[in-house]
Amino acid sequence: MADKIKIPFGQLLLQYSNTALNIIFPLILFPYMTRTLGPSGYGVIGFYESMMTVVIVLAGFGVNYYGLRLLSKSAIGDTDQSNTVLHLLLINTIMAVSGMAVYLVYVLNKPVQIGGREITWLYAYIMTIYMFHADWYFQSQEKFRFLLQRTFILRLFVLVSSFIFVRNPAHLIHYIIISAINYTLIAGSAWWNMREIFSHWKWDPALFRRLLAALLPFAFLGVLSSLYFTVDTILLARTGKVADIGQYTVAAKIVRLGLNVFVGASIVFFVRLFRSAVDKDLQSQSLLMMLHLSIPIGALLFFFASPVIRFVVGDNYLPAINILHIFALLWVVVPLHDFFNIQVLMVHHREKLLVAIYAAATAVSFLLNLVLIPVWFTTGAAIAVLITECGVLVASILYSRQYFKISLELARELIVCLSAFPLALLCSQVAIIASPTAYGQLAIGLTGFAVLYLLLQLVIFRNAFWLKIWSLVQEKLTPSA
Repeated sequence: MADKIKIPFGQLLLQYSNTALNIIFPLILFPYMTRTLGPSGYGVIGFYESMMTVVIVLAGFGVNYYGLRLLSKSAIGDTDQSNTVLHLLLINTIMAVSGMAVYLVYVLNKPVQIGGREITWLYAYIMTIYMFHADWYFQSQEKFRFLLQRTFILRLFVLVSSFIFVRNPAHLIHYIIISAINYTLIAGSAWWNMREIFSHWKWDPALFRRLLAALLPFAFLGVLSSLYFTVDTILLARTGKVADIGQYTVAAKIVRLGLNVFVGASIVFFVRLFRSAVDKDLQSQSLLMMLHLSIPIGALLFFFASPVIRFVVGDNYLPAINILHIFALLWVVVPLHDFFNIQVLMVHHREKLLVAIYAAATAVSFLLNLVLIPVWFTTGAAIAVLITECGVLVASILYSRQYFKISLELARELIVCLSAFPLALLCSQVAIIASPTAYGQLAIGLTGFAVLYLLLQLVIFRNAFWLKIWSLVQEKLTPSA
């Protein structure tokens, strides 16, 4: 790795801050909502959010990544570029309406409506309006500051409104109405900040057809990558055990909220890698940063699953502890395969290969869930997810070898990072002895782990990546002469 660190810290700081707000506010709201709505109410949310994930990715039609790749090379300036953006938004609109119709056909034909018709129709509206966030446009132009400001204001709105209007399980509908207002404001702010390009609109059938053809691999990729990720909850919902689905949803959400951090970071690197020729050194630094963050978090979630569940959502969700043990390992697997898929394969225009990988993953996930859910129910579904994600990781590494090889240096870094697991085990045992409460165990264990892990990397291992980061921090903190 070169001596000079090329990581775009400014953009990463804004994107991490944006992602952090998308985690911190829900984490503040999460314990309140799970306690207020109970496992059954949260099971309803888990079912509809799983359906929503599939629909919004179908509605997105691959615009997120294709739009990023197409527009990242320069700022939007001329009429042709603006009209391309507007045609991409038109495709989003058409697909959003189509996806919402498919969702309604599926849900309204179920013998029993989960949560009732009002909730069904509210989520239909949310799924449609969601597509107008236009994050891909703002990210391609590196307008991360706007995204951060929008996230802060609207997350605060959801938090305050939920505390005021959601007081008991009967107020589930209030929470969903608040969510609908939130997504409406997100769409409105996006359109307001894009208003200067609307004057460039000109219907162009040839452009529309070209974009559809170019988007098709990305569309398949998006649908498959979300379907294999949500097929577990959809199949669990067919059992009708809503309270158990609530337990499962809680464990999954704790893990998946944080994983969004690395998706956000991959977007920053994805855009930056398209600004010039593919920079393998920048890719290596991105991978190192990911390893040194994701693996320790996975280790902490694995060994601190019990105090995390008890502190975040309360004793009503103790069955979720065993599920969280399994899902915690996704922190080791998912960020790693996202790196190879987004920052290596997609950067080298291997979308069709990724479609094949995710098609296979969807089939494997479906079959594993069909086999394991009847035997172990939610635990079986969690095991199916973990096995599928491991398969995606293996495939992404194998197919990335011609573009990015894991050097001996990176392999050693991976082994060094895995030292977080025995360290987390030690800290968890000390924390259990030191405090009987979940809060005390987390405070003692996490503080001890952070101190010991940094000492291990900086003093014992003399890890080059951490030493360079430490030097950079010292340089930023030292006043200029």
